[in-house]
Amino acid sequence: MDACIFCKAFAGINWWWYAAATILSFVVGGVWYSALFSKAWIRVFKVEMGEVTTGSMVRTFSLQIAATLFLGLVFFVLTNISAGLAVFTLVGIVGWEKAMLNFQFSNIKDFLMAVVIRAGYTFVAGIIFILFALL
Repeated sequence: MDACIFCKAFAGINWWWYAAATILSFVVGGVWYSALFSKAWIRVFKVEMGEVTTGSMVRTFSLQIAATLFLGLVFFVLTNISAGLAVFTLVGIVGWEKAMLNFQFSNIKDFLMAVVIRAGYTFVAGIIFILFALL
């Protein structure tokens, strides 16, 4: 594979839009998992809301921002190559995530809510990245 393809893909990234999309995706994720779906998320995924320490909060924030940065970079690179390829990849990731959730739930109602929560946020974040990459 020609290394120049990657050079071109990274060279075309507008890093300011990438940073803005990352921040927006992170904010949307905060709203998604708190204001919109907090009760359903806690119930469906059986999240235990124990005592939060500064260390655990910093670790969770760091891992989440790293994952968001990486996801965004993937979509910025793919959109730079082809917007259609980026959308195709997003649909594949969301479909894979939905399929993985299928093994965790026997109750269809909980399964559907899990898909809306987890795969839904992945889809929204991916769309944000793809749209910002097109700017």
